[in-house]
Amino acid sequence: MHPPSRVFLRKVHKNFTVQTKDGHEYEIPRGHTVASPVLFNSHLPHIYKDPDVYDTSSFGPGRVEDKASGKFTYEAFSCGRHSCIGEAYAYLQIKVMLSHLLRNFELKLVSPFPETDWGKVVPEPKGKVMATYKRQRLLT
Repeated sequence: MHPPSRVFLRKVHKNFTVQTKDGHEYEIPRGHTVASPVLFNSHLPHIYKDPDVYDTSSFGPGRVEDKASGKFTYEAFSCGRHSCIGEAYAYLQIKVMLSHLLRNFELKLVSPFPETDWGKVVPEPKGKVMATYKRQRLLT
């Protein structure tokens, strides 16, 4: 729903074939660069049941959204089955920061939930995001 980038660019290391929803096949030759517009791809109604709703079970047992259009359908952290080498470290950093904030502070969103500003290289919330915080007393 909120990808880290507008587009992923990948260099093709070996020829592969993609198929459209109408069944047309196209070969992508080695050496070419593929541009994958993440927001567009993750909202294709013929692949995703309800693309505008966050559904934690989208890729769970019995669901095929991640395979509906081949092995590169799912573009999570870093575009299909290709994995970002820093993904685990980035998630660890996020967990540490969130753990500290949630354990030590009471947070409340004051402004309305923001829309995404797609005019930036790295998408961010539109307008001001206002929150209040109050330090919690930890029980020892």
